[in-house]
Amino acid sequence: MTTLVKKPSIFIVDDDEAVRDSLDAYLSLKGMNVKTFCSAVDILAHGTFDADILILDVNMPEIDGFELLKTLQVNGEKARVVFITGLGDVKLRMRATRVGA
Repeated sequence: MTTLVKKPSIFIVDDDEAVRDSLDAYLSLKGMNVKTFCSAVDILAHGTFDADILILDVNMPEIDGFELLKTLQVNGEKARVVFITGLGDVKLRMRATRVGA
């Protein structure tokens, strides 16, 4: 008997096209369902939200990753969150942990 396992739906939000494309290619090759967004505004305009996992860039123009997560949580979003950044430190890691990443 074969058990089907649902592959997670992953939304990537990053203003760096190379990062989005790299993560998309890697995760898609692993069989994940991936959607990419170039900004927080872009994902908020998307409407339907069915992600199991969010990969959010911390530093984005207009709305940063923390503000985006707060908005999504207020709207009832319960996806697991991974923050990514090229400029991380201990304070940033502690802040991410406090908001549920």
